[in-house]
Amino acid sequence: MKKRYSIATATAFLAASISTGTVVAQASFQDHRGQQIELDAPPERLVTIVRSAPIIYRAVDETGDNIAGMNKDSLDRYFTSGIYTEIIPEMSKLNATAAREGFVPNVEAILEMNPDLVVQWIYDPKIIEPLERVGLKVVGWDCCTEQHRRDYLTLSGHIAGKPERAAMLLGLQDGSAQALTDRMSGVSQDSFASVLQIDQLNDQIRVIANGSQDFSASGVVNLAADDSGEWWKTVDLEQVFAWDPQIILIPPYATDLTPDSFYSNPILATLQAVRDRRVYKMPAFGRTPDAPEIYLTSPWVAVVAHGSQSAPDFRVAVADGYQAIYGATLSDAQIAGILELDQNSVSAGYVETFD
Repeated sequence: MKKRYSIATATAFLAASISTGTVVAQASFQDHRGQQIELDAPPERLVTIVRSAPIIYRAVDETGDNIAGMNKDSLDRYFTSGIYTEIIPEMSKLNATAAREGFVPNVEAILEMNPDLVVQWIYDPKIIEPLERVGLKVVGWDCCTEQHRRDYLTLSGHIAGKPERAAMLLGLQDGSAQALTDRMSGVSQDSFASVLQIDQLNDQIRVIANGSQDFSASGVVNLAADDSGEWWKTVDLEQVFAWDPQIILIPPYATDLTPDSFYSNPILATLQAVRDRRVYKMPAFGRTPDAPEIYLTSPWVAVVAHGSQSAPDFRVAVADGYQAIYGATLSDAQIAGILELDQNSVSAGYVETFD
């Protein structure tokens, strides 16, 4: 089995004392390969091939000025429409030729960007070796556990010379999780709502079985979860009816699916979630599980399953989160868009709860 390296073992050697807002001039740390990375200074020209890395690094560095380029998938998925184009519009203007398709590096294009550092996945040595062969310094990221995602923030803090900023963002996540745990402590497992996350609805139905997010703290049970380790499963309609979930959640990236896709399908009419009109499009903060604001998803699920008392003042929490992470002051219309109020207006109690 491949050895996993925890960023908890990484060390940072600081050339300046760490306090809020202080930029660290030097750092030494291990990436997810266990390879020691030495930086004389935070990079002025960072290239990212990991799809969500521009979002994470922008949150930690508090600017996109030091990102020289990213891959096309990053641009297409996150920065051509949606809330990021409104609150961090500079990201949509970045060079997006670091990888044309997937994560295979476009070495020639990357060299033209003259990067100080490149962030790349480690799942295949063949996508790192061409970069290091031409003398580029690479930080390797692994996927896809919750700890890996926490490490992305820690690693970005080391790279940007802002470990205290990364720690603050992790603290924001931890504080939200603890508050939810405290509020849900009185909900017994017998009262947990049964849930399916469905992102494809065709002849075959695709569900998220074993994603990196555990929503048990939200008072729900994922009916598709098992010990297989498979992120997605493709199942037939008979299996969905056998599960008969109380709630169906549609991930934000499933842009061709809405609650109406289920309500207007007569074949699905007797499913409990459809019959009770408890099909919900998940908010934009769940667009990628890597994003720093992903922590907002768990309290949202708790509210959908158990009511607004599970996460009171949730709109305030959303506004405060985006302010802390991106320095963005959200309008009421932007919050409504993030929460998918239009799509979810046909679902039970959604507008009354979140508007």
